[in-house]
Amino acid sequence: MTATDTEDRVRELLERLSMPSALRALDQALPKEPAQKTAALKTLESLLAAEAGDRTERRISRRISDAKLPDYPTLQSFDFDFQPALDRDLIMELATLAWVDRKEDLLLVGQSSTGKSHIGKALCMIACSKEKRVRYTSCADMLQELFASLADGSLSRVLSKYTRPPMLMIDDLGYDPIEQEQAREAQLLYKVIDARHGKTSTIITSNLPPEAWADYLGDHYLTVALLERLLFHATAITIDGPSYRVAQHKKRQKEKCKKKNNDNKKNRRHQ
Repeated sequence: MTATDTEDRVRELLERLSMPSALRALDQALPKEPAQKTAALKTLESLLAAEAGDRTERRISRRISDAKLPDYPTLQSFDFDFQPALDRDLIMELATLAWVDRKEDLLLVGQSSTGKSHIGKALCMIACSKEKRVRYTSCADMLQELFASLADGSLSRVLSKYTRPPMLMIDDLGYDPIEQEQAREAQLLYKVIDARHGKTSTIITSNLPPEAWADYLGDHYLTVALLERLLFHATAITIDGPSYRVAQHKKRQKEKCKKKNNDNKKNRRHQ
């Protein structure tokens, strides 16, 4: 590794840190004697790399905070063995976020506790780590906020919260019944999807298959239009497997029974 290589890295770091004055003054500030210049460059590189790393960490922390995620799962903590029918290679491909760069969408469908929200939020965390702007919301919360904005004329402002981020995750579509008298909510969901279509990426998780969305949203024609946009360039994954929470509950119950039986045996031996 030559002194020239180190100097090139120092210049790159100065550019990345937006320090144009320091970059222009670099040649004048460096010692002329080769050994001293090399030592100075190495010291500079170490200091600048530390600053660049710290700034990156702070930006990532801001991205995570701004995303409003309720928790921070990772793909490393996802139990793929528990859902053997799930295509692990496909999920790892999604983790590259190439689909986000292509402005495509992702639909994750499955019953409660099959892992769809875990995967979606883990992908949001990966996007934050790559300094992408992300927004998380439950479907019910988003629709409630958009519906309320109709009353005070703030729809455009509120709508922009959900249409502008390069990645939006709409979680749990289908869990909270939408009142039929609020059929406008189908229109509001359509507004979000239509505004994002082809420009940004959207993750939607749902316990309902797409063919059941019309009944839930209360407007068949708008739902068809919504799905046409959402699924036009999308990866759709159905997780058809057991409930992780139910399995964990059964496991705990089994362990409790086993412990109780062992305790009873011990007590009988001591009687």
